[in-house]
Amino acid sequence: MGFDSITIAPELEGAARIGILEMGGVRVQESPEELKAMLNELAEEFTKKYKHEPLGEISTVKKIRAIFHRSGLDPTRYRPSSESLLRRAVKGKGLYFINSVVDLVNYFSLKTLWPIGLYDVTRIMPPIAWRVGQEGESYEGIGRDKLNLVHFPLLVDREGPFGSPVSDSMRTRVTEECTRILWITLAPPGTSIPLEEFSKTMIRFNGGTVAVSTQI
Repeated sequence: MGFDSITIAPELEGAARIGILEMGGVRVQESPEELKAMLNELAEEFTKKYKHEPLGEISTVKKIRAIFHRSGLDPTRYRPSSESLLRRAVKGKGLYFINSVVDLVNYFSLKTLWPIGLYDVTRIMPPIAWRVGQEGESYEGIGRDKLNLVHFPLLVDREGPFGSPVSDSMRTRVTEECTRILWITLAPPGTSIPLEEFSKTMIRFNGGTVAVSTQI
């Protein structure tokens, strides 16, 4: 089984639209100045747009938080990664630059306000399932300490949990050695995810070819 499908547990059925994009031949490098400028300009735009608005009342933010409510996770304690990006931008803290692939995905996550997971294909053992975290499950999150994953909406492979809309795992993170990526988007139910725009922009900055592009 490859990366063109994800098994959704009954408790999360219908909670989100899921976009799956697998690409090979990608070059991971330091972000070019054009991409950094795109991110900074978007952050400035959203700062002006949302500076005086309660972020929790934004329609898309509420719809993404609903995924957490479905799994039993408090979205004000563990925020969706897209909302964390927005809050960082609005507070004028600036956005981190990691590498040309991660930064591009963060650009689209901020632009859409959808949490997006990015993974090194070679570090994942399919099949993949989307389910709620159980007692005793944990992993080291990227830029975080060890996360207790109970009630987290989780992406899981044969080795266990590797991704969530809060923070993905160190096990499957994308580094400069990575050439094959899996890009998984969680959007509100009924949304059409612009996978073609995602892949074309990835190719523009990082090269590569599309192996899988689908949404469920």
